[in-house]
Amino acid sequence: MTIQVASGSLHAMMKDVPSILFITDPYIEHLLEGVVDFAREHRWALNAMMRRSGRFPEGVRPDGIIATIEHDDTARRLARFRCPVVQILRIRKSTGYPLVIPDYDALGVTGARHLLTLGRPHFAFYRRFDAGDSDAVRDGFLRTMRAAGCEVSMLDFPHSMPRKDSSEKIWELRLAKELSALPKPCAIMAEDDRCGAQLIRLALDVGLRVPQDIAVAGCDNHQPDVNLSPVPLTSVDSNLRGIGYAAADLLQQILSGAPPPSAPTVITPHGVIERESTAAFVCADTRIAATVRRIRSDFAEPITVSTLAREAAMSVRALQTGFKAATGHSLRDELIRCRLDRAEQLLENTALKIQAVAIECGLGDAKSLTRFFHQRHHQTPNTFRTSVCGKRIQTSR
Repeated sequence: MTIQVASGSLHAMMKDVPSILFITDPYIEHLLEGVVDFAREHRWALNAMMRRSGRFPEGVRPDGIIATIEHDDTARRLARFRCPVVQILRIRKSTGYPLVIPDYDALGVTGARHLLTLGRPHFAFYRRFDAGDSDAVRDGFLRTMRAAGCEVSMLDFPHSMPRKDSSEKIWELRLAKELSALPKPCAIMAEDDRCGAQLIRLALDVGLRVPQDIAVAGCDNHQPDVNLSPVPLTSVDSNLRGIGYAAADLLQQILSGAPPPSAPTVITPHGVIERESTAAFVCADTRIAATVRRIRSDFAEPITVSTLAREAAMSVRALQTGFKAATGHSLRDELIRCRLDRAEQLLENTALKIQAVAIECGLGDAKSLTRFFHQRHHQTPNTFRTSVCGKRIQTSR
């Protein structure tokens, strides 16, 4: 996707157009996309050239700044500007600027709920970094698992193996050893996508199968990290684009005279983007497990219960009974769940018309999609699209 942004120098040429500086330390593409969405709607002159040069802009006088802040030098430079600053993410300790962050606890809850749909594997959580944000993801995950009556193994490296006591190689050897020792099959949530990709790589190195032996879910749905995974990585989508948009909206409010909020602005995650790394289901009957995997991979196809029963070499009644015992719900409910999950992704991330969304997710027509959607969300697909995205997506005419 090509993003066009206006140079901050245009401020002198464009009356009443705010000149906004985007500081990228580090640079995360989806955050900028959200800022750009807002900038286009509100006619900002947006200077985001730091994403290309990597150098802090010199000789600029912005009206406001949106920034990710990791290094002390960036924090010092920002302090020299006499204009409002909104910080995105909490990569370093508090700078005192208004802050827009994901709902980290909800990310952990969402990841746990997804792994609970994988049947009855052993569960684990991998925490690599000693930070409050990873603590919150972990706490949401553990609380949800314990409420479901599930035990969780902790790969808690800041606690058991402080970074100052180990090299990267020693760290990875220790992690590989702990992976090998976990009860199998095991489903693991990592605190972020970098850690998820690392788990998968090390699991493959020691001869484990992903997802059959080790299923892995990451966190953020940060595309570069997801793409670096040897097996396509399932990830909880923290709504990075929405976070960028919310940060721009907050800066606009401050520029308009509103007082900066004292508490962080917290953005709800979008859900789980399912990929191959969690394409597993564990139960005593391998035929039921195969049926679950078939539905989850081919839900958009015209699947019937009789076809599934024939493939499983079971009677329809036996398949229905065994499926509900293993999953807690019916074959039909599973099929509708998968189709609605896909419909939500399409509504959030594309401009497809409702009829096209219905066809793509396997529900056939807009009437069926609307009926099932209203049963789940108590609103129409179009209302959902508008409210979740934070702004209306213009559909093609």
